[in-house]
Amino acid sequence: MSSTIETLERELGEAQREREEQQRAVIRAENAHEAVCAARDDAWSAAEDFAQDDEVERLSALVYQRRRELYEAIDRLKAAEGKERRIKSRLMYVLPAERRRYLSGTVDEEFERLLLSVRHAYSRDLPGAEVRVVTEKPGELDLRGDATWRALERLYSGTVRRWVEIRTGAAPGYAEKACAMAHQVAYYAGGHLPRVFVGGEEIRMTGATPGAGEPRGDTGRPLAGFDGEKGQLALARITARRYLDETSVARLSKRAPALVQISEIARLYQTMNLTGDEIRWRLEQLISLRLDVLEAVYTLTGEKRRFSFYEIARAARLLDGHFPDAGVAAEALSRAVNRAVETGVPLVDVAYLSVTSGEGF
Repeated sequence: MSSTIETLERELGEAQREREEQQRAVIRAENAHEAVCAARDDAWSAAEDFAQDDEVERLSALVYQRRRELYEAIDRLKAAEGKERRIKSRLMYVLPAERRRYLSGTVDEEFERLLLSVRHAYSRDLPGAEVRVVTEKPGELDLRGDATWRALERLYSGTVRRWVEIRTGAAPGYAEKACAMAHQVAYYAGGHLPRVFVGGEEIRMTGATPGAGEPRGDTGRPLAGFDGEKGQLALARITARRYLDETSVARLSKRAPALVQISEIARLYQTMNLTGDEIRWRLEQLISLRLDVLEAVYTLTGEKRRFSFYEIARAARLLDGHFPDAGVAAEALSRAVNRAVETGVPLVDVAYLSVTSGEGF
């Protein structure tokens, strides 16, 4: 029995072919209508008494007929577009996290340098491996993958798509090494899991959520050119650009430690089965927080407390804006979490009481 995704992908393909056929039908109807209008106008100009001219009358009737045919073709096109939209809506519902198969953000020199460094790190185990960014233009489809990939291609066919491809030979052990390389790229590339081809055939990656099941802080092999503080800052910018716009990244770059911490939080979120948009929204709430508070948010989130991100972020912003000292704000946030766990009082209410009472609990 075929899966829901496979069924929807097949239905979407049929709907898109029907919509394209109706688009061509509308173009043919428009051309036919314009041609008969031009012929009627020419006959009209040449006739001495166009009101009694049989040719003008015949062409005028033909104009109305072609116009009706055009309107009917447009109605059929609208119906086909509506069917396609309904299938796309169902696909977007069942494929919320699969958007990570595409590479988000800008592809700049730092990102290209990351791919070269990752390839160099595995050059001894995977000689001749290729790591590159593939760009697909609107209207072009790459249907080589599984049903999920084909569904994504059909769903986002009207946009520019990018993804990282890793290609290696077919020697024994290459598949495992190529998967490890892909997960290291995904760790820094906003959870984007590259497509892996071994011996010309695509292999199915295990663990669709990069970082899931891996210890926190396991960043893979050392990367040449990305060691030291400057290297860590470059990696932080690469991760931040997957989620945030360039203005936000530039703003964070003026606070280098905060940028590094934001990128660590983003990589932590990548292990929590969140979509890219959900991670982006969370990071945007944290940009203005000071370093100590960001570190507290990272710790509390990593401990998988029962609080939602909304509660922790709102409490963090409240305390960070109240206490002049960032260390005090971070400590107040941790104590507010412990107090909320002990008493059952909502975390935001506990944080608000600490602000209005002027006491440290």
